[in-house]
Amino acid sequence: MTSADDRARWERRWLSDERVEGTPRAPSSWVVERLLELPPDRLVVDLACGDGRHVAPLAAAGRRIVGVDFVEVAVRTAARRGAAAGVVADMAALPFAAGTLDAIVVVNFLDRALFPALVGLLRPGGALVYETYERGHLALVASGRARAPRNPAYVLEPGELPRLVRPLAVVARREGLVNDDAGERCVSSVVAVRPR
Repeated sequence: MTSADDRARWERRWLSDERVEGTPRAPSSWVVERLLELPPDRLVVDLACGDGRHVAPLAAAGRRIVGVDFVEVAVRTAARRGAAAGVVADMAALPFAAGTLDAIVVVNFLDRALFPALVGLLRPGGALVYETYERGHLALVASGRARAPRNPAYVLEPGELPRLVRPLAVVARREGLVNDDAGERCVSSVVAVRPR
């Protein structure tokens, strides 16, 4: 569970951050492309959605997406950018029933303990699209080529993400240095599907 102090700190950070009112950071092009490959009738739930950078291109493509974050101002911003609905919730206490979600997307958030819950939220045939930093990113941060994270607890080891999403079947993945509109970063990314 996220503490009230953590929530207040992130609220203050969001309120002082120019991206709340400005242009959102660019989305991961790989993530958006994978999400657009899903059947168009799928409802996508963007967990830890932040400012809605992945919400906006999906909404523009006519997809239904729900933005979820524990920071209220972030959820409001994502809703303005096209989320069909916004939910303020802690990742450790998500308000969804097991086996009910068509698709989940998580970008740049890592809590290894939550993977069993994420897997359990998907209906048979449901997809998890997940991307976050991997160990090589720390060198980019140390060299000044990237901002965060700095804490090794919030980066994946090489090859770790496919193991974390088990028993889902990995149908697409990438790992390593990426440089797209979202910036230069070292990430691990997967699309994993719950067997029918």
